[in-house]
Amino acid sequence: MHHAVPATTWRSLEWIMDHFGEDTLLTEITGQKIAQMVARRRGIRVVRDKDTRRLREIPSDTVQNATVNRYAVDPLRKLFLRARDVWGYPVMSPKWGDFRLREPEERVREAGLDEEARIIEALGPDYGRLFRFMIATGCRAQGALLTWAQVDRLSMLLRVKNKGKDGQARFYTMPLTPRQLAIVDEAVGHHPTHVFTYTEARPGRGPDGKPLEPKRHPITDNGFKSHWRRHVREAGIAEGFRRHDTRHTMGTRLVRATGNLKLAQKQLGHSRIETTMRYAHVLVEDIRAGVEAMEEAQIAKNNHVSHPRRARK
Repeated sequence: MHHAVPATTWRSLEWIMDHFGEDTLLTEITGQKIAQMVARRRGIRVVRDKDTRRLREIPSDTVQNATVNRYAVDPLRKLFLRARDVWGYPVMSPKWGDFRLREPEERVREAGLDEEARIIEALGPDYGRLFRFMIATGCRAQGALLTWAQVDRLSMLLRVKNKGKDGQARFYTMPLTPRQLAIVDEAVGHHPTHVFTYTEARPGRGPDGKPLEPKRHPITDNGFKSHWRRHVREAGIAEGFRRHDTRHTMGTRLVRATGNLKLAQKQLGHSRIETTMRYAHVLVEDIRAGVEAMEEAQIAKNNHVSHPRRARK
């Protein structure tokens, strides 16, 4: 199992342990108990109490099926598989598909050029720079939080962090265009280690009472989420547009421009072409437009043949 942030994995396992009880053995967890866990998780949000640092459940009727699957069913399934295959425990082998909740098919949301401009303006120069890089490269938010060591400016290559597997981080190489590299170059000199940073809003004052020089700090995924929520989502800048849709935007534009799904697969770091096929709708639209253009040309030709010009006397 892999979450973008390791703390998310531990929190999922912590909630599972709290739910079943820390003294409950995996061999004692039955299908009925798993179903009860799913039903419980569907009706709550899980947050960490700032005072006690323990997890706290808040009743909610807006929990998404994907949330239940990602943070309850899938972690428990991985735990069962590891107990059976690695530790040799005699645990049951449930049909996990019966416990996973149905999720809607992921939609492909492309940003319009006007939306893109509004989002950049709303985010401001620092977070806007990160957004521009994401939409130009198709990098995930986690993968776009680069260090300078990942950027080979001489060869114009980028080493991008991809989704992990079995707890191990994976990377793939992405060629950089001059436009993409120009976005990175805007951050030269900002920070010795990290590419995308932000300037602190309230730097404070020194012992002499004078304002201190604002420092730059690396942008984090959680920080970007909060900034996005305040300045884009809650402000109604681009209705329904999520950070991850920068990736869909890049993939859609690339397939529309080239018609090459294999190229889009490599650019986005997909391990399976089936994942990239979500952008095939662009090819369908192009085919339809092409056939319609052919039909219009044929109609125009037929009209010309049916009504030839009369020869001049």
